Amino acid sequence: MRRLALSVHPASSRRKLLWMAKNFTSYMDETGHPDDPKLEYVGMAGFVAPFAAWEIFEESWSDLLRNAGLSEPFHMKDFAHSQGQFKSWKGKEELRRAFLGRAVNLIVETGATPLGAIVSVSGFKSLTAAQQCCYVSPYYIAFQDCTHGAGIEAMYEAPEETVAMVYSYQSEYGTNNGGHAEQLWHAIKKLRDIGNRMGSYASSTPEALCPLQAADLFAYELSHEFENRIKRPNDAMRWGLRQIVGMYKIPSPRIRLYDRKELLRVVRDSRFPDQTGVEEVANDHVRSAHEHMMKWLMERGQFTADYSVDFFDIVRMAKKIRGLGELLKNERNIGSRKV
Repeated sequence: MRRLALSVHPASSRRKLLWMAKNFTSYMDETGHPDDPKLEYVGMAGFVAPFAAWEIFEESWSDLLRNAGLSEPFHMKDFAHSQGQFKSWKGKEELRRAFLGRAVNLIVETGATPLGAIVSVSGFKSLTAAQQCCYVSPYYIAFQDCTHGAGIEAMYEAPEETVAMVYSYQSEYGTNNGGHAEQLWHAIKKLRDIGNRMGSYASSTPEALCPLQAADLFAYELSHEFENRIKRPNDAMRWGLRQIVGMYKIPSPRIRLYDRKELLRVVRDSRFPDQTGVEEVANDHVRSAHEHMMKWLMERGQFTADYSVDFFDIVRMAKKIRGLGELLKNERNIGSRKV
């Protein structure tokens, strides 16, 4: 558990972003299953926003479902395939577009930060048995990444600011009753640099918490996008996902792809016992992986080159701002002692 908790984002990682909001709550939902032969990618995605924003969202979202005549929680898979409570909507494209447009706009209006992690199933299975054993499952790779990303939201807030984290209930992976996912969360909180920003842990269902329905929509669209990169590479990014990735506070994606090389980078940097294959990974792979995601946004999402601000320049700027703040604080302390 300790090695797993430290693997995806080791303690040396310090990519923290600035945001002024308070009382954060994150909602995450998984997508896909590694045993599904039809899927190449699985993962997790969701949002972090102030608690007040989620309160407004829940009321508006409930109104949307009620006005649309829907009596059950929203599930993007049912909507996409016109099944379940959406069966009668099949072929009614004007109705479908209007509903999805309103649903996505409600998510955008929260001002939330989208977070996501996608894991290549073939990349995971290409690792040695010992390496796969250390990771346990692609689910936990994505779980760790999204947990870390959620914690980052509070890093530059007041010391007491934390993020309450809610995950969609998943009995197979132990999101409740002290299961494996819950244990992993507490291990991350204890061992990693963001631990003091991790507030409370909870697992619930989309029926009980509307924001998990928003996470479900994002997770579905994100996994669909990466599947399309293989199956329909000439298609542009779908409208809903374009709106969601446009929510980022700075022009850099908070989505990570764990392909074989990124998985091997973690194996190398976290010093897994079995280092087979790590020679494939370049020393600057973190930067290369980021640039790959920016290329994805520009080519698939059709964003302009202006959107691609260097993430690492932003990090360096943030560190300088933080360092300047510490310097001024020390000077004030020295001045007060002299007086």
